Amino acid sequence: MAGNPTRTVEELQAEGVIFVEDGNHGEYRPLPHEFVPSGMAFIRAADLKDGNVMFSTCEHINDAAAARVRKGIGAPNDIILSHKGTVGKIARVGQNPPAFVCSPQTTVWRSLDPNKLDRAYLYAFMRSSEFAKQLYKVQGETDMAPYVSLTAQRRFSIPLPHIDTQRSIGEITSTLDNKIELNQRMAETLEEIARALFKSWFVDFDPVRAKAEGRPTGLPDDIAALFPSCFGDDGLPEGWSTAPFGELFEVRSGNTPSTDKPEYWGEEHSWATPRDLSRLSSPILLATERQLSKAGLEQSNSGLLPPRSILLSTRAPIGYLAFAVVPVAINQGMAGIVAKKWSTSYAWLWCEQNVDMFISVAGGSTFPEISKGTLRSLPMLAPPNDIIEAFSGRADELVSRIINLAKESQTLGELRDILLPKLIFGELSIQSSAEAGVAA
Repeated sequence: MAGNPTRTVEELQAEGVIFVEDGNHGEYRPLPHEFVPSGMAFIRAADLKDGNVMFSTCEHINDAAAARVRKGIGAPNDIILSHKGTVGKIARVGQNPPAFVCSPQTTVWRSLDPNKLDRAYLYAFMRSSEFAKQLYKVQGETDMAPYVSLTAQRRFSIPLPHIDTQRSIGEITSTLDNKIELNQRMAETLEEIARALFKSWFVDFDPVRAKAEGRPTGLPDDIAALFPSCFGDDGLPEGWSTAPFGELFEVRSGNTPSTDKPEYWGEEHSWATPRDLSRLSSPILLATERQLSKAGLEQSNSGLLPPRSILLSTRAPIGYLAFAVVPVAINQGMAGIVAKKWSTSYAWLWCEQNVDMFISVAGGSTFPEISKGTLRSLPMLAPPNDIIEAFSGRADELVSRIINLAKESQTLGELRDILLPKLIFGELSIQSSAEAGVAA
């Protein structure tokens, strides 16, 4: 770690610069009956996602449990690290968080002296490759794996550039992070617009009901004219029907080429599993954890699914969904949904709307699984083609914008990850705002 002086966490803690502490263990830990719908937030590793603490979905403890808490009590601007079970998830708390406490599987990291250790810099360093090396080097030191003890964390080294340099690094990485977060919020808004449009047209049948009641549909005249003004005896809009899912979209099965044959694995072709989908912050898959060689692809049942195919996890758990942006093969825990004549944007939203139905028809003795044959046979709403085309024109544009935002965020994240170690260790020089003022 040449280029800047380094200090251990233990040294910085002795000097009152940093605070590193995990959650309560043993007798002070909340009991099962002390978890309540509202109260002090109790943060587990599962509550750390995309650099944020998910206070809206975490569990809470009652006043009796909160009164016993002695360790891991949170504060504004804290950084939370998962160190047990799932090691290495890192999230930053905002300036006005609700009252919260960390579980024993997470650690609070806190700068106590921002004039010696900048908070944004500390967060940036903890997401660097150097911090990751230290973290994963020690996670196997105990019989509890994966696990990184508090003692081990306090042996970690932190490079300490001049405080003005720290602040500049924090500003650079925060700017990139803020843009990535903005892109995520924009993508979520676009997803909600697409879901709302699908629900209005194909679940609530709003245009049909409006015409039946003599009300304006709120749609352009040419689009409104496509919808009937009454319902048939089957409860569907007049002239609409259902058809087996497999007649409207191609459903492909996947598999895993032998892992005992290294020649099947390489860097040529993307190969997706439910694990890839579980990590996504939006329904867009840009890359996969593992890749197949040309020989491995020849062993793949699915072949390469074309871009804009839908990937659906069909077991453990059922219901992860994402658009494949690149050609991709899949494993046996997924279904690949490929367009025939209709846009996969319709398939994406229909699948989202019907996950509960997938689960209800799932079989399996060990864990629920929906077979590809069952999936192909499920009845899918089949409006007339001109209505699907009108919908797809709108939904496809929304999906394209969501994909572009995901690509931009990926590029920004890669740029941040490349710059960060170079900035921290002085391989790239930056002029701090203070130094710029002197120069001026």
